[in-house]
Amino acid sequence: MDMRHHRRVPNGVRALTLGVIPVIMALLAWAGIGHLGAQPAWAASPHVDVANLNSDINPGTARFLQQAIATAASDGAEALVIVIDTPGGDLDSMKQITQAELASAVPIITYVYPPGARAASAGAFVALSAPIAAMAPTTRIGAASPVSSTGSNLDSTLLKKIENDLVAQITGTQNRYGRNAALAARMVTDAASYDDQTALREHIVDLGARSLSELLQRVDGRSVVLSSGHSLVLHTAGAALTTLTPGLFEALYSFLLDPNVVFLLFIVALIGIYLEISHPGAIVPGVVGGIALLLFLLGAGSLSPNWTGLLLMGLALVLLVLDVRLPSHGVLTVGAVISLVVGSLLFFNSNQAEHGPGVNPWIVYLMAAVVGLLSLALVSIVVRAQRQRRPSGTEGMIGARAITLTPLTPSGRVNYCGENWAASLVEPYTALDEGCEVIIVAIEGLRLYVRPDQSSGGGADGTPTVPPSAKEDSQWESLSL
Repeated sequence: MDMRHHRRVPNGVRALTLGVIPVIMALLAWAGIGHLGAQPAWAASPHVDVANLNSDINPGTARFLQQAIATAASDGAEALVIVIDTPGGDLDSMKQITQAELASAVPIITYVYPPGARAASAGAFVALSAPIAAMAPTTRIGAASPVSSTGSNLDSTLLKKIENDLVAQITGTQNRYGRNAALAARMVTDAASYDDQTALREHIVDLGARSLSELLQRVDGRSVVLSSGHSLVLHTAGAALTTLTPGLFEALYSFLLDPNVVFLLFIVALIGIYLEISHPGAIVPGVVGGIALLLFLLGAGSLSPNWTGLLLMGLALVLLVLDVRLPSHGVLTVGAVISLVVGSLLFFNSNQAEHGPGVNPWIVYLMAAVVGLLSLALVSIVVRAQRQRRPSGTEGMIGARAITLTPLTPSGRVNYCGENWAASLVEPYTALDEGCEVIIVAIEGLRLYVRPDQSSGGGADGTPTVPPSAKEDSQWESLSL
């Protein structure tokens, strides 16, 4: 495996928003205080902490192992065992882990386990950065040549630069612990990989063990020199085991470190904030967009991105908002989509050689198309609304409904929008009962001229309700040219 370098809102909606936000905040608060499990009841007695590295090496696993080392140092553990089965990961995260191992105040034992497991690529550096490195039968270690996150070769100049740095790191570590530095360096320069028997025979690692309990028996009584120069004798035989596991925050943090997830969070934030600015008072899009934006910043800050790309992504939001406000007829939306695509690829994918994988370009293209179509649809709605002739004053009353307050014979009173108006029936209507619906057809001063609603039947005197339009049609039919 490669070494990746890594308007008024309805009451129901308002109530739902006000109910969901406290729940989300409570979960985030709970996650914020999450830690590597509760301290065991035997924390004060001799015990050994165990942390599992069984996934890709990324900022999430780096954070977990750094905290595991700190926990082991604070809870009085005799040692911390890091059980390794990983294909590797990005350089930045690997360096954070190895630095924490080399500076640890508690003895660290790395153990490639179970049988068939591997400490490949960046995992080899993690395994060899501990004072004691062990392997189970049929495991392997090595293949640490740097490549891009897609598995392709790096530029020759960049490759030489990274190789020299990694060779110096692994050579210095092996010399510090008195292990074979030359064969370890070949893991980087020649992508060499060694099985457990070869690694033990050539003293690339310290010892082999079939199980964790056997490992603790074999390291018991060994002397370990810490970074402070202090020497400790291990007392691990029969010690209780405490397994450290990631807390809720670590799990959430690891999830947010996926560049594709981070990008999708930005899209949610972009759409939510865009809709809130375009339709002030909607509340829900603004709340969702704000939360997504904060989560995006949390994830993006750990990916070592290109911040120039973020400016282009922000420019996309500005252009989308301006397209609603200005008569550009979608031109600014096209510019926003281009800015979003270029900015996203630059933001996530310009530093893959050293900082890990980037975002999938097809996800960028798809989401950019979604944002563009959404913006164009909203712009078209705004343009149609601006072009629509909006009746006002008495023009807005024509065709509206009113309720008769008194019988119309043919004149009387009607109720229109809570107001009492004088009204008269238009011919051929002669009478209408109280409480009937009428349609306003004309206004003269303070008097309304109305006709019965088609669904209200005939008048009080049995006169059929013939609409004025029918009368006009009959008049036209009687004419000839």
